[in-house]
Amino acid sequence: MKRALGYTRISKDEEGSVSLDYQRAEIKKLCQSQGFKLVAIESDEGIGGKSIKARPAVQRVLQAVDEKTVDVVVVYKSDRMSRDGIESLQIEKLFLRRGVQYLSVTEGCLTSESVDDEFMRYIRAGLNQRERQLIALRTRQALQRKREKGERIGGAPRFGYQVVNGVLIENPSEQATVRRMLALRAKGFSEREIVKALAAENIRTRKGTPFVRNQVARILKAA
Repeated sequence: MKRALGYTRISKDEEGSVSLDYQRAEIKKLCQSQGFKLVAIESDEGIGGKSIKARPAVQRVLQAVDEKTVDVVVVYKSDRMSRDGIESLQIEKLFLRRGVQYLSVTEGCLTSESVDDEFMRYIRAGLNQRERQLIALRTRQALQRKREKGERIGGAPRFGYQVVNGVLIENPSEQATVRRMLALRAKGFSEREIVKALAAENIRTRKGTPFVRNQVARILKAA
């Protein structure tokens, strides 16, 4: 029996997108119909599809593919894995190299090697990136309409970012703290252990206070 690993993602900037529960249900149905053993479903919640680098769940999926600890990966739609055109192609080529089947509930098998399938890989990657750019455009337009109406836009930016002249940009010192948190987590530190490590290194919050576990959890989830 083939071992299958599912992957789901939902982004906070995708209005009306398919819920994680629905994606999971459809993945389970496909695995059952194909006779696969579904070993787990990895999920990234509230994280955009621009890049896979800061998404822990997709990194675990790709590691499983690279190490061939699974035979099949199932997603609801290929854009759940990535909406960056180049990354999408790199991901599908990784599946092909490692001989791991890549299935989409809505698009079928993504790892066939015929001439037409190779062509469709580029089309699919381009469409996924186009959708990401359309989402970003709609978001900018919505914010612009709010500004024109004099409406207040959001509160304080999330940790790692700052607003300069109405534009959201990265805060270098806070980004360094986020990277430190990610590095500690990659070493297997729990959230409480990360809090202790940050305190020992005198790394503080935006307000100059020590980090607490809930803050670390929230920052890691958004990273």
